[in-house]
Amino acid sequence: MIKPYASNRSRIHWSNLLKTLLLGLLVPFGWSAFAQESVEWTTLGSDFAHTRSTVADQITPENFSDLEVAWTWDGASFEAQSGRSTPSYINGRLYTVAGARRHVVAIDPKSGATIWSYREPDTPRWDYSMRADYGKGVGYANLDGRDIIYIISPGFFLTALDAETGKPLQGFGERVSIDGFPETGVVDLLKDLGHPYDPYEGLPLERGYITSSSPPIVVNDVVIVGNSAEQGYNQSRIENVPGDILGYDARSDEFLWKFNVLPKPGEYGHETWEN
Repeated sequence: MIKPYASNRSRIHWSNLLKTLLLGLLVPFGWSAFAQESVEWTTLGSDFAHTRSTVADQITPENFSDLEVAWTWDGASFEAQSGRSTPSYINGRLYTVAGARRHVVAIDPKSGATIWSYREPDTPRWDYSMRADYGKGVGYANLDGRDIIYIISPGFFLTALDAETGKPLQGFGERVSIDGFPETGVVDLLKDLGHPYDPYEGLPLERGYITSSSPPIVVNDVVIVGNSAEQGYNQSRIENVPGDILGYDARSDEFLWKFNVLPKPGEYGHETWEN
């Protein structure tokens, strides 16, 4: 068993930056925010087309100026800095991620109270992640009447949580051989990329770098996992491990497929790639 990791990531340099993430529920004055039939927001972009729109019509151009803050949710205790996450509204609850540890948080939308939170243990993979404080949200599926929340961590682990309790999903994933990880509910995504790696340290940095800031999506009971490469917008190397896309059974965590972004011999488009 690998011992817990003592992070070298300094928090001192954040001291002069914003310490609080405010997530507010705005309501028209005198109205009930829950008077109309609920309209859910279950993916990062509202739907699989990522339209970022909704059919909800309670807030209009005519009453927008009447909005008042009903509550604020203080993310300071989660060391939330950037506030990049889009909360999901599912079955009467808000779900989001916060801070460099990418805590998963369930919030009561009526009061702003935290219902539960979950965080992954420290590892070097988290500590050197270039996407640590840029979590954009959670993935979601309803399986056999049970709501499940999925998250990709900065260390590139996939975790499935019971949306009601915040507990790791029983029967999903395998035991991660690092102290502090739960007995179930977690998949080490690096093992299915097909490159040599250390479960604790991750990929050798001279070989490449993979993490993620976006949540997975769940389509037809398949959890689809994308990723982010080193630096994202400004690459410092010519070569890196390919950011292949992975698919897992949403119930059992069975690895189903890998889509090679650089086609292999015999795959469509391989002849268009040199070297």
